[in-house]
Amino acid sequence: MKSKLEAAKELKLLTKNIRELSPKTEYYKFNSMFDERQQIIEKINAINTEINQARAGENFIETSEMKALNKEIKEIFTEIFDTDNTIRKNISNELKEVKQKLNHPEIHSNKINIKV
Repeated sequence: MKSKLEAAKELKLLTKNIRELSPKTEYYKFNSMFDERQQIIEKINAINTEINQARAGENFIETSEMKALNKEIKEIFTEIFDTDNTIRKNISNELKEVKQKLNHPEIHSNKINIKV
């Protein structure tokens, strides 16, 4: 449970860092951080498998410490979920901006294209 908590905290921090990036201007960093995030998620899934196997055993007793850790993990994942929603919203907004500029470049562009 403690290793899952540490992985969840790591995922939360990385997700917050991703939220601060712009996929439009920092695409490669954004993309590599998503790859790193996926690895952490896979690590958490492996830990979940181990926990489920331990719980399936006949001698498993859930202690108050385990309950407290589980509660903290749930809170962290709730925060991650909220941050994920913000990231999705930001990506959607940036895509809308790009689409709008592509459909009406003369209206929204302050740049001058000069051919040499």
